Amino acid sequence: MKKVFALFLAAMLLACTACGGSAGSTGSTGTADPGDSVASGGSGNTSTPAGDETPRQGGEIVVGLSYEPDTMNVYSTHLLGDVQAMVVEGLLVPNSEMEYVPVLAKEVPTVENGGIVMDETAGTMDVTYHLRDDVQWHCGEKFTAADVVATWEALCDPNWEAESKDGASDIDSIETPDDYTVICHYNTIIPDFAQTLFTFGIMPAHDIAGKDMNDPNNGYNNTPCGTGPYVFSEWVSGEYIKLTRNDNYYGDNGPYLDSVTVRFVVDENTRINMLKSGEIDFTYGISFANYDQVKDLPGCTAIVHGLNSWRYFDMNHNVPGLDDVNVRRAIACAIDKEALVNQLFSGIPQAWDQPWMPSDPFHVEGFKSEWSFDMDKANKLLDDAGWVMGSDGVRAKDGVRLEFTVICRSGTATDGFIAQVITSYLSQVGIKINTEEYASSTWSAKMYDGDYELGIGGYITSPGATRTKMYAIGGALNRGGWENQAFTDLCAKIDKELDAEARKAQVAEALTYFDSELPQIVIYANNEIIVVNEKLRGFSPNPTNMTNFCQSAGWWLAE
Repeated sequence: MKKVFALFLAAMLLACTACGGSAGSTGSTGTADPGDSVASGGSGNTSTPAGDETPRQGGEIVVGLSYEPDTMNVYSTHLLGDVQAMVVEGLLVPNSEMEYVPVLAKEVPTVENGGIVMDETAGTMDVTYHLRDDVQWHCGEKFTAADVVATWEALCDPNWEAESKDGASDIDSIETPDDYTVICHYNTIIPDFAQTLFTFGIMPAHDIAGKDMNDPNNGYNNTPCGTGPYVFSEWVSGEYIKLTRNDNYYGDNGPYLDSVTVRFVVDENTRINMLKSGEIDFTYGISFANYDQVKDLPGCTAIVHGLNSWRYFDMNHNVPGLDDVNVRRAIACAIDKEALVNQLFSGIPQAWDQPWMPSDPFHVEGFKSEWSFDMDKANKLLDDAGWVMGSDGVRAKDGVRLEFTVICRSGTATDGFIAQVITSYLSQVGIKINTEEYASSTWSAKMYDGDYELGIGGYITSPGATRTKMYAIGGALNRGGWENQAFTDLCAKIDKELDAEARKAQVAEALTYFDSELPQIVIYANNEIIVVNEKLRGFSPNPTNMTNFCQSAGWWLAE
């Protein structure tokens, strides 16, 4: 069986190589969906080696992005906030080492510096941010504590249908003793408070007051006024977004570039050819199968880095057939992750069984799923559950056929090939898979609305142990409708536990429920392939959901 499938994979690899053109010289296509993240330098404090070179002002870079944003509002988007991260800033940001550093705040609040004060008896805490006093909005207004309050109040509005409101309801009130001090009074203790809310971005009070935040044409959502190193200039639908340098940016590390143009180029092979021709200077999410095409591309540097991200095979529990845990377990048993990763992707990503990544300190060391690859076990699970093989090779039970449609995003070789490989595997146990591809925004909307049967995609997240949003009952990204009260209760404990060792034990227990019922199959831990112009300096890949663009002020072009 494995030999037959190895031949299938070899054919896939040849097809993938052929579709990419001739060989040339880390949200996010191929690693995480763009769908469902300094003190002195603001968001421009990066650490890529530049030798003894002195940053040079001027020049433009063109980014090839695999999707077009659905909105420029960081809280409303269903995609990653790549472009937004150059325009809108938060109080803190995770850097390339997944450590939070200050941006609009002067320091990261901690217990040690007095920024976090806990009342363990009441189960509450206060978090104090001391804000920079030298920041201007792009329109020239001063950034103050009032903007932080306005952002929180907007997110508390139940009428605003934002995707990312995490953390807003955990604050009862905000006190502002002066224009540059913000004291957040939390109604609970949240160790991972920095993951949400003010890290995504601060909105200007003067620009959002009285506006319908659901209206894409409200004057902010698609033309935001920010504090970031680049100013929104132009959005030509279907083509590009152009940003220009913020000449009033605070700090002493940039911005250096005159402008950044982000072109929407869905097709990966087109982006690779645009790198070769010099039409773009930067792209990310190159599929693993195309790595050989870009690793030695003249005039470019290819970077492979790990992400706090995973590729998944999602199963909608509201769909007949997929609501049977034995079907989900059989699907997991039928997928040979190691073969998929090693033979299809040259072993660049790591086959993985849990939604806590190898770089995450909370991952369960040595964990192996009970439903690891075993084709005989997959067939036995289905036989024992009463799913009978039909003459057409598809199992059925009580009038329900095990025939499903998997949706994935167009424009990337990675997801399409994963779909074909899994289709081949599942056909061997009597499950028929059809594939539909959609543009990123449509795929994201269908997934977010639960309008799918199976889905291939990815998550990229901030540092921390919480997985409440993804898998707990009522979680915004629990789109397949998994309901496990024990898992949800453990998530509530994990989200409040301060002791790291206790959190690790809770994660390990939560993982047993995840693996038993399989709300989702984790396929592999992601690495990301980024290709940049070899003259680009000051760039460090970011492994979190704050994207590779959240520290762009320090980017510059060598001569």
